[in-house]
Formats: sequence, structure tokens, C-alpha cells
Amino acid sequence: MAAVARRSNTARSAASSAGFLLYILRRIGAAIPVLFLIALVSFLMIRAIPGGPFVALGNRAMAPEVIAALEHYYGLDRPLLLNLPGSDPNWKLLHYVDETIEQRVENLVLVADFRATLQTVTGEETDSAFSENAAAERERIAYYVEQGIRREDMPAALAVLTALRDDVSDSDPALAADIDTAIARYVGVDLSALRVSPAIRTSTRSVLYSDLFQSQFGNYLFNLLRFDFGPSLGTTSRGRMVHDIIAEKLPVSIGLGVMAIAVALVTGIPLGMLAAVHHNQRIDHTAMFFAVIGRAVPNIVLGPVLIIIFAVKLNLFPVVNPYVWLDGPQPNPALYLSTAFLPVLTLALGMSAAIARLTRATLLQVLNQDFIRTARSKGLRENAVLYRHALRNSLIPVVTILGPLLAAVLTGTFVVEIVFAIPGLGDTFVTSVTTRDYNLLVGVTILYSMFLVAANILVDVVYAWLDPRIKFDS
Repeated sequence: MAAVARRSNTARSAASSAGFLLYILRRIGAAIPVLFLIALVSFLMIRAIPGGPFVALGNRAMAPEVIAALEHYYGLDRPLLLNLPGSDPNWKLLHYVDETIEQRVENLVLVADFRATLQTVTGEETDSAFSENAAAERERIAYYVEQGIRREDMPAALAVLTALRDDVSDSDPALAADIDTAIARYVGVDLSALRVSPAIRTSTRSVLYSDLFQSQFGNYLFNLLRFDFGPSLGTTSRGRMVHDIIAEKLPVSIGLGVMAIAVALVTGIPLGMLAAVHHNQRIDHTAMFFAVIGRAVPNIVLGPVLIIIFAVKLNLFPVVNPYVWLDGPQPNPALYLSTAFLPVLTLALGMSAAIARLTRATLLQVLNQDFIRTARSKGLRENAVLYRHALRNSLIPVVTILGPLLAAVLTGTFVVEIVFAIPGLGDTFVTSVTTRDYNLLVGVTILYSMFLVAANILVDVVYAWLDPRIKFDS
């Protein structure tokens, strides 16, 4: 009988896991057309904004010829949605094209003898010294000579040079010695301490295209399917890839958002519990008074007030230090936390107030239900009744509002980031609006939508943990 029970439990567990996976797949499948519609509507609405990324006034205004050239270079002179046949005699539905990719990089400033060795290795005068097996390695070194070497490329470049040294050691010992000297220049060196210089790295790839979709939206959607948001069009970051900007700014907003959500949960739920347990008493009135104040005061007012009190008058916390946010907490955790205190408090107060009020309202309803009275009549301690039975059932509405809150704070709350000069994604989004940076605007909008979908799926998973009656396979 025990074996039968174990097999039955295993079967139920497997069925539950399969139902959970199917539920996740269904939710992801349902999110795909939603994300497509968001991309389409965002794309059209942003294109409807007057002006454009290359239109400026005053001394910064460009000639119409320059604007036309930039629009042609970035594909803004193409049809908006579809490129219909008839205008081009060479129109083809499907064909391959070589697409040029430009990427802004920071190359190492190499010493002169190392550069000279690289050029010698790839020169025609050393063709006879190398074997045919070294052709691929020499082509790789030729690529580094033309495009430069980034910090992350240096270990691979040294490995290729080592293979070339071994290949030429018998036929040309002098060249092998020069290569070995060049390798020794950077072996064991801290690459992060070396100087770098900005450069443009270009490469090509063969891509299947359709002339029907050689339009602004068609090209953008095709690139989006490859997780490529395209180049930025704004004046401050023109030519830089949008995914590189997001990769730089998103960790800043995530760090700020995670801390704010944690503070809001740690303060909001206990505050709501205290108010519910001491209903209509002084603690309840005091807690709800602060909750209403925190909910009523907007961040654009609360942030400057906290700056004036805690940073200017009391001089307890720093206010503006963008480099701390870019460096993260690793170099100096104390400085990072002290810099983050005021913006985190500004974000968390409003969320904590909403969580506290919702926790109080739902907990009061749960405490008056029959199963709570039954638990108390069975002699359970009040803490067990409150935490094990009442609180868990009252958290479902709280979890519901956490989904949108989590997505919003992780992608950046632009008011707080602007007030405290935080170089996060919210501040970047506002800048992209003022500069009509189409690609960055749509990219951030789609990223926020993806976070919102993921947060809602996570909320549904937490539902099942809080309430076992909820099944994914239903």
C-alpha cells in the first residue's frame, strides 16, 4: 500500500509539473500577439510625434540635404509599414543581402612593438614562414589589425599568437622570438588598467530579406525578432546600439527597483497587519495616517523635500553621484547604500502606503471569516492564527498589485531618476522622448511590456503557492 501511495504521489506531482509548464507556455504564446500589437502601436504613435530625430532649431539646425542623407542612412525614407511592388523593377519577394553591422567599441591602446609584430605576422613577406594550417590564425590577426583589440579580445588574440609562434618556431626562429616577446607584453597584465580609445568596428552578415517588408516597421520588426533594437537616433547617443544602452542603464534601474520593492514589502505588510490587528485603535489610525500621506504626496514633491531635509539641512546623505550608480555596489557598498537611501525611500514610501492599506483591508476581511474562528476555537495561538492562516490568505490582492509595480520600478521610474540624477533607464527614456529617438523609445516600451508580462506570470505562480486550491492544469 505504501508503494502504491508513493507511485500515486509521484504521478500527481508529474501531472502538476506538466500542467504548470503547459500553463507557462500558454501564457507566453498569448503574450506574443500582445507584444506585437504594442510594438506596432508604439511604432506608429512615436512616428506621429511632430519633428524627428534630425530636426533641430536655432544654431543646431541642419541643412535639408544633411537631414535627407541621415534619413536615408538610417532607413527613415522608406515606406512606413509595407513596401508594395511596382515602384522598383528589381523588386523581389525573398533574397539574401550582405548587411553591414557597425558597433561602437573601446579598443586597447597597444604598444608600438606589439602592433608592429601583428603587422609582420600578417604581411606578405612572412607568407613562406607559416604553414598552410596557420591560415585561419593569420586571418584572425589581420582582423585584429584592421578592427583593433578590445579588452575581452586580448586573451583570444594572445592564444592565436601562441599558436602562430609554435607554427613558425622551426622555419623562422627570429620571428618566433618576436612573437614571444609580443605575447609577454600582455601576459599577466591587468587589462582593466590599460588605456582604451573609442572606435567603430564593422562586420557583415548574410541576411534573408523580403522587399515587401523593406519598410520602416518591417525592418524594425525583423530586427526585433533577432533581439536587435537597432541604432540610437538621438543626438547624444547617435549610432550606438540600443541594446548596448539598455544593457548599461537597466542594471541601475533594477538595483534601485529591487531595493525599493524590498523596503516597501518589509514596511508595508507589517504596517497593514498592525492596523488590522488593532482595528479602530490608535495604532490603526496612526498607521493609516502615514499611509495616506505616503500615498497622497507624489514623488516629484517627496524627493526634493527629502533632499532638503536629509541632504542639505542635516547633511546625512549624498544627493547626486551618477558614478556610484554606474559602478554598482562592489567598489564601495557603504557609499552605494548611502547614495541609494533617499531615492529608494522616495520610491518605497508610496508603494509601502498602498501595500499597507491593501493588507489592512484584506486582512480585516479574512479575520472575520469562519475558518479563522474555527482555528481560534481549536486553541491555536494567536500568532499561528494570524501568520499561518489569516496573512497567507490575505496576501493574494497584495501580490496582484506587485506585478505592475515590479515591472515599473525595474524598468525605471523616471521622476525619481531625474530628481536624483540617476543614470537609469527611466532617465534615458525621457531623454529619448525629447530627442525623438524612435528606436530607443520603442525598445524601452517593448522591454517594459516584456517585464510586465513576466511579472504577471510570476504573480500567477505566487497565487498557487498562497492558495493551493488554484490549479494550473484547469
